[in-house]
Parts: sequence; structure tokens; C-alpha cells
Amino acid sequence: MNRRVQWILLLGLVATLASCRELAIPPAGSYSDVLLVTEAGAGDRWARKIRPYIEVEHDYVTTQETGFTIQNIRAADLGEFPTVKTIVICGVMDSGTDVGLKIIDLIGPGGVQRVAHGKATILKKEDRPAPGQATVIVTAKSADALASVLAKRGGELERILEESCQRRLRRALMAHTSVSLERRLYRKYGFTMKIPYLYRLMSDEANGPTPGVELMRDAPVRDIGIFWSDWDKQPTLYDRDALFAFRAQHVWRRYDHDRMDPNRVRYTLTRFATYPAVRMAGYWYNQNDVAGGYFETYLIWDKSSKLLWAVDLLVFAPARAKHPLVCELRAVAETFRYN
Repeated sequence: MNRRVQWILLLGLVATLASCRELAIPPAGSYSDVLLVTEAGAGDRWARKIRPYIEVEHDYVTTQETGFTIQNIRAADLGEFPTVKTIVICGVMDSGTDVGLKIIDLIGPGGVQRVAHGKATILKKEDRPAPGQATVIVTAKSADALASVLAKRGGELERILEESCQRRLRRALMAHTSVSLERRLYRKYGFTMKIPYLYRLMSDEANGPTPGVELMRDAPVRDIGIFWSDWDKQPTLYDRDALFAFRAQHVWRRYDHDRMDPNRVRYTLTRFATYPAVRMAGYWYNQNDVAGGYFETYLIWDKSSKLLWAVDLLVFAPARAKHPLVCELRAVAETFRYN
């Protein structure tokens, strides 16, 4: 074999290896699953310290659920392409340890300099090590400094993870949307929302006392309702009785006599999509169907048209975790915009 042929074969091998690195196994599992990587794995000092900042409980009225489920491994056991969607690496930036070497490789020379000068201690790498994945690095130049980072900034971790998961989930869901349905709803009602093919139109009523739209994905049931009413001012927490009555009337008429337990509804001020909103969250039930579950509704005021928009999310998933389903509903619904 001559030298030219050898070079061609060698270049082909290099290209193949490079393409294999780029075509890593796609991330699998739930966005609620987190692979936690520390030097000694489960039970080591940093694993014990960081877990409570990730395993935060959420109140779904009938159940308390942690937003994330953790699998903890040693840094030495972390392969080049872990298949989970979300990875958290926690440890001291020390080239003499497996976790330190992983961190140095991930954050690069610039990140090393920032950590060495105490300027960056929680770093997020989207689409690393592969598209669809995210790696969050929690590090510092010494053990004392890392303990200080967790004490001061540990409370930010769940929000960082939630926002990253929400963006990636939305991107995956919106890969294929019902464009014709989106356009029809915009022409008819003046709002836009990206609608994944996984969701189907359940009802669509322009006139009558309770106009609105319902979209649903089942097995288990995830429902998004959009409805509206004339409203003369920005709603506040002082308007909770009127807001309760607004939703109660709509769901009674449009959701086949659904009700809410007034003692299990909470109200908070928040932002939804790009808008200030009042968030209602609580328990819905239907005596006819002997059914019930969690709901949350975002109430948004359009000053120009004096309309109150309601973006209504509910799940019916007996004996199933609610958090991943609610996260999916939010990922879809937060594409809502009114004109």
C-alpha cells in the first residue's frame, strides 16, 4: 500500500472517529432525572451537601413531589457520553482528582481562570456533552471556597436546572407543530401558541357565555385551555374572589361540571411567557366522572383590548408523578402570545 493511500485511509478514520463523537447516543429518560457526579459518588461530602438544593419539593395539593430525581455516581465512572439529559458535576477544581479533571475539561482555560479568581462558581453548558443535554458545574478552587459557594448560591441550582430543562423540553416538543391549527386559532381569536402534534384540539367555541379553546394530550391526560373575558384592570391578589368566580364559571360550563376546592387554591404574582400574571393553583374535581387532579391557571390582562386571558393547565394522572407532566404543559403554554 503506497503512502498516499495510507494517508487517505488515516484521514478517513479520523473523520469517522470525529463523526462518532458528534453523533453521541441521544439523551434518554426524563428531564426530571439528574445524574450527579462527585469524586466519591453517593454519600461523599459534596453529594450530601448539594442534594438538598436539587431535591426541592413541589406541592401538587394531593402529593408532595421533588422536581428532580438524582442518580449519584463517581467521576471516574462518568463515560464520555452519558445518556441522561441533565448532568450536575460538583467538586473542587483540582487536577489531581477525577472530578477536577472532568471540570477542567468542561470549562476550558477561560473557565479555569474565572474559577481561580473566584468569578465563576456555577457554570452551565447547554448541549454538552451532546445536543439535547446540559451540564451544570458547581466548583471552586478549594474545599472551603466550594462550601461557601453552596451556602451562598445553592438556592439558585433548582431554578437553573428547571429553566434549562424547560428550554430543552420546549425545543424538543416544538420540532413538529400543527402550523395550520396555530394559524386558524390566530385568525379566529387573535392569540398565537405553538402546538405540538402530540396535542389535539378538543373544543373550540367562539361565541356563547364561555368562549375558549381546549387542547389535550392523553395517557395520562394533559389539558391546556385558553379562555378570556372583558376585564377593566390589571388583576391583583386582592381580586382572588373575582378570579376564582371567573375560572369556576368557565370550567363548570366547558369542562362538564368541573369544580374547584376553594380551600385548596393558592394565588401568587408571577410572570408567564412575557407577561405579568396572577397564578392560581389548586385541586379540581368532577363528581360526575369521579375524577380530580392538579391545575394551575395564569391570568394575564391585555390593557389595549381590556381582556383578561386565562391560560389553564390541568392534569389527570392518578398514581403518576405530576411534576414532569406540569413541566410539559408549561413548556407548551409559555409560547402563548396575544396580539
